[in-house]
Amino acid sequence: MHQSLMLEFPLKEYQRRLAGLRKRMTDEDIDAVILTSEENTRYFCGFRMITWDSKISKPGTLVVTLEGEPVLVGARSGAATMAATSCLEDIRYFDPRGRERLPERFPDAIAGVLAEKNLLGGRIGMELGTGFRLHLNYEDTRRLMELLLSAKVVDAGNVIWSLRAIKSNLEIERVREACSINIKAFEKAFLSVKEGMTERELLRNISAEMFRLGADRVVSLGIRAGAERYGHSNCPPGDRAIGRGDLILIDGGPGYRGYFSDIIREAVIGEPNQRQRDLFGACVDACMTGVEMVRPGVTPAEITRAVRDFAEASSFAAQYISHGGVGHSIGLDVHELPLIYADDDTPLAAGMVLAIEPSFYEEGQGMFNIEENLLVTESGYEILTPLKHDLWVL
Repeated sequence: MHQSLMLEFPLKEYQRRLAGLRKRMTDEDIDAVILTSEENTRYFCGFRMITWDSKISKPGTLVVTLEGEPVLVGARSGAATMAATSCLEDIRYFDPRGRERLPERFPDAIAGVLAEKNLLGGRIGMELGTGFRLHLNYEDTRRLMELLLSAKVVDAGNVIWSLRAIKSNLEIERVREACSINIKAFEKAFLSVKEGMTERELLRNISAEMFRLGADRVVSLGIRAGAERYGHSNCPPGDRAIGRGDLILIDGGPGYRGYFSDIIREAVIGEPNQRQRDLFGACVDACMTGVEMVRPGVTPAEITRAVRDFAEASSFAAQYISHGGVGHSIGLDVHELPLIYADDDTPLAAGMVLAIEPSFYEEGQGMFNIEENLLVTESGYEILTPLKHDLWVL
């Protein structure tokens, strides 16, 4: 392993992560893990490439065994980028044109690493559970599983999330900056809103400000305004003009050097009615009920129940939306584990970064959301997104 030209963190950060992975593999009796996703290969070896969103390109796969150097496997055409961005020196290739006596198929190159280490019959961990997608097409997945017929393939999700869920100080610095960019951009965007502006124009304003402030990515922002749009959860912005009296909801955030922020704030052009003020106030109180529960040892299930109990005891129990949870973790992806859900009993630990976002909805009045990002500390929590909670009156 080495400090390559474009490695994002000091080499010792990756050595620590890989040591943690191998310890957890030993605990779970896993001989090797095959990591195919952008976030996991980046986390454990630093590998980056701009083709991850391509439905055709095959960027790379990381194979980690209990002993020996981890191996990065990818197309021969990506050799220089794999070497420049990752901390690994053992890089293997496939070449569909069959040159250089290389395997012609991606799965054969991956399985070849395991064969070399006499692990084709071992216990192999893969990204099979919640929070992951194999970055292999159907044919490559089928072929790889054929080559692993003698192996015991198991889900490595718990092993991976036990490490990624707790951020190092270096990771927390990245999340802090993403949150700082987010709150500044939200504020600037709301101040830019004018009657007649479209949702898409607002999207351009906030995205441009995020990039100006240092973001290198912006997630697909949810922006919606107006009575016919209130119930369109996770819907992209459209060309509808924003009018006086419309509630405006913005959901999402920027990525900064791999790490994300994700918040929700709302505004209105002109004065909201009293019902809207009351519903929004209940949403803020529900969110803070969840936030104030956060400390090491508390579980997501306990936070979810506290928010639900508050909502059901309020005057707006009928408007409270229960999705089974009230939030999620954040890091290299906008949605990570543990989820803040009623069925998750994972104890919180210092270094976790959470988003808490309860919802209330009333037809014709609005979808009422607020989302905070916070860091779990040794003694409780720290809010990373100290942007005012008020319903912004524009």
